Amino acid sequence: METLESIEFYNRLARAFDVMTDWSKRLAHEMPFILETLSHHQARRVLDTACGTGWHAISLAQKGYRAAGCDLSPAMVKQARMNADQLRVDVIFEVADFSQLNIFEEDFDAILCLGNSLPHLLSQEALVDGLRQMRGKLSAGGVLILHNLNYDLRMKKKPRFFSANGNPHMLVWRFVDYGPDFLTFHTALFERSASEEAEPTAWSVQVNSTLQRPLLRQDLDRALMEAGFRSVEHFGGLDGSPYEPGKSGDLVIVAGM
Repeated sequence: METLESIEFYNRLARAFDVMTDWSKRLAHEMPFILETLSHHQARRVLDTACGTGWHAISLAQKGYRAAGCDLSPAMVKQARMNADQLRVDVIFEVADFSQLNIFEEDFDAILCLGNSLPHLLSQEALVDGLRQMRGKLSAGGVLILHNLNYDLRMKKKPRFFSANGNPHMLVWRFVDYGPDFLTFHTALFERSASEEAEPTAWSVQVNSTLQRPLLRQDLDRALMEAGFRSVEHFGGLDGSPYEPGKSGDLVIVAGM
């Protein structure tokens, strides 16, 4: 099966991203820990990298933070701007990948990288460079919050299929194939036809695939050290739960300089 570059993969997924994600539930689960961490580090200026459709940055702006976001996908950024405009929230969103963070003139007190975005960097060198770029945009005493899947567990159990999420008109089903070095991550986008000529129950499906590199905790810790971060804390999720390598579904890292 043909794999897409990350930018095209997420351009195709952008229109379904807010349909497949229960943002009210997700933000209620994740924001308390994020806000507690930002408060602990006295952070007021926050950049959300790989921001998707922008909801973490929007939520922060609603709480009085100076928030910005960036994503490599123009379609994702377009939707993020629309979401912010609809709520009349002032957030700067730019099209930029991890190597283009200098598109923002100011530095930030905190940088977020959530939603298992780093595995799209397919080599250790690219990972170190991306983290080094983030460190370069942090002000003195700044903090980095990373949120990834716990691949130490996932690569042992190798689950393939995940739940389908959406609404009666659009569903996104995620699944993955495991290779020796990389994963092939797939999304199957099902849409009910809106055409008057089509049968009421007619559905179309588009399958998109892209490569990911499964990042173990030691890969991330080593890359953070090489990028210049000196303090590293591990958590089992964005609820602040303890990290248990054999049980936690996620790996969250809070890193400081």
